[in-house]
Amino acid sequence: MGIKNSTTTFAQSWGSAQGRLVRLEVLVPFSAMIWILVELFGSCRRRYSHGFFRFFVWAVYTLFTVLGPYTIGLLQDGPFRDQTFVLWGTILLLIQVSADSLSVYSIHDIEQRKRMLVQHMLQIILVLWLIVNCKGHNKSYTATIWMFWIQSVILTYRKSRILRNASKKGGLLKQSKVVADYMMIEHEQIAQDFNHRTMQGYKYIFHGEEELASLLPTAPEYRVEFKEAAMTKFTTIDSVWQWIESQSVLSQEAKETIKDFALSFSLFKLLKRRFCGYQIGEAGLAKTLDFMLHGLISEEGNYVRAFAIIEMELAFLYDFLYTRFDTKAPRYKGWAFYFVVVVTVWNFISGAFSKHYHRSNLEQRVHGTNVTHWVTIVLLIIVLVLSPFPPSTLFDRWELVDELHSYKQPTWEKAMFRVKHISQNCWQRALGQYSLLLNFDYHPWNVLRLLSLGLVDSTREGQKAGKKIMLTDELIEHVLSGFKERNGQLQDGQSALARNQLGNQFSWACALPTHIHKILVWHIGTTIAMDGHPVPPTGDHRVAKTLSDYCAYLVAFVPDMLPGHGYDNQRIFDAVVMEARGSLTGCDTVSSRCEKLVMAVLPSNSGCTILELGAKLGRELRGVVPVEQRWKVLADFWAEFILFLAPSSNAEIHAEKLAASGEFMTHLWALLTHAGILERPATTNSVGGWILFAQDCVVVL
Repeated sequence: MGIKNSTTTFAQSWGSAQGRLVRLEVLVPFSAMIWILVELFGSCRRRYSHGFFRFFVWAVYTLFTVLGPYTIGLLQDGPFRDQTFVLWGTILLLIQVSADSLSVYSIHDIEQRKRMLVQHMLQIILVLWLIVNCKGHNKSYTATIWMFWIQSVILTYRKSRILRNASKKGGLLKQSKVVADYMMIEHEQIAQDFNHRTMQGYKYIFHGEEELASLLPTAPEYRVEFKEAAMTKFTTIDSVWQWIESQSVLSQEAKETIKDFALSFSLFKLLKRRFCGYQIGEAGLAKTLDFMLHGLISEEGNYVRAFAIIEMELAFLYDFLYTRFDTKAPRYKGWAFYFVVVVTVWNFISGAFSKHYHRSNLEQRVHGTNVTHWVTIVLLIIVLVLSPFPPSTLFDRWELVDELHSYKQPTWEKAMFRVKHISQNCWQRALGQYSLLLNFDYHPWNVLRLLSLGLVDSTREGQKAGKKIMLTDELIEHVLSGFKERNGQLQDGQSALARNQLGNQFSWACALPTHIHKILVWHIGTTIAMDGHPVPPTGDHRVAKTLSDYCAYLVAFVPDMLPGHGYDNQRIFDAVVMEARGSLTGCDTVSSRCEKLVMAVLPSNSGCTILELGAKLGRELRGVVPVEQRWKVLADFWAEFILFLAPSSNAEIHAEKLAASGEFMTHLWALLTHAGILERPATTNSVGGWILFAQDCVVVL
């Protein structure tokens, strides 16, 4: 009876007006704090990929989208008609619609924009009902309430437009269609001579395609027709470069920096076509490959510069897909800053701190302190501090684009500072690492999956990532220099072996049934070959080790980014983990596991497993001496092979990984797209039926 009475008393107290007030005084500031977390952590996802951090951000965003509507509903349902509480409701509404970062967590959420907007409209109507029925005569509060509500309506409309632009059924499809049709004829707009150094002859769209998005296609190809009048609406990258070059106040170094920034934005426009499935009209043209080999990757071997341009391009893509920013955002933010500051300061003076402050009959006091009053002050402070200020790198990036496409002359010293600042804060620049022979015996507990009722994906057997390795300029140069030396031809590693006079000895290890076989066999072989040799911080040894473990990481954690079906890749990995557990029982260290594999007798009459083939390769690699040559062979092989793996038609997996600090493979995929390379060439080792001989072993599929 005591428990029942206590429960009844608690329920009555919880449902009373005073109990609802206590809930509001907790939930309203808590909702505002959640908004702060969304603003702070939303833009950090490009630089942090830790699983717990990603789950935390997802949980914060989910709580943010649920808690606000619930609190507004609590206000609407209770006896809260005083101006103070109505002001709370309008601030919560403003918070819901004004978060600039983390507008969506997944690229698929963009297509659910209508449901999201309907929810916002319902909240707008509920708050309007509160405003109409509000009690109180403080003119400052009345004006502020209406101004915040009107601003929420404007922000909701803006959010609708930007989400529509990022949707495949909206602006992304329409604007990319214009770019796709234009690039089918872009090479016809200029003479045969073109200059990759000045972008003369490269009339890639920089701005203006949205002006033609509503035009209907015309016969006979039924593409958007680009007449002379239509072409005047475009700003192309060659004209932007010429304008930047004409700015005499800039040093040559500053000009090159600004031009690279502009080029990254133009390439971003071209890359968006991959997410719509449109044909890449410039693919396969000599001009396109020349742009990459002698323009983006300059003759001076400035490979790091090329990679930085791709990084900035993908930062624009991230902004487009995962934030509410576009070229109109800076103008809006300038207006929002003055509006919010003036209104909030005015409210402080004549409202919350005024002797005419409207005191509610439902005020809550704790030790003489008016809690309701201070909640109002805290909310106004939060709005004043956070609302006008977007993440600085977002503001800088899009503001500079706005100035460039309109040929406004910015303050160049400020522009240079912005470019250098935003280029240093784009991505995490780290490569995931995984060692099969180290972590195949990892047994996950998956407690978090059980506690979250399946919201957190389970970790598979043996799936334990190693410490991430920071991407170095040396590694970038190793990968891109080989691409330039091969004149843009993708090779699956055999040419690297041939250049080191080892093609005949290791050709069998390049003739395997699938690319996943090859990745895992060479990863195991590389681990065995390196066993007992400390990995230095730089050099071929470090490059080979990093790329080998990164490719294995992709097999274990991002199989959809590799050739073949993602599920098949996943199952092959799971099978090899079980094979390793069966073969290496009792070996507790990587060295003992490597030695057991090397000493094992390979079967002669049955098909070899991936583990056995990796052991054979590792034993043969140990025979390559001196060790410096061994490291060079492996570094050249992995640098060549990873580029061979990069082409993919699965653009969505690259877009999704942008929200989790990005992947090195995504940068290579984008770079090859702009070189006109969309598919990997067929390997010369493919034979009908996939019956492949590896000297001692026969692999049969």
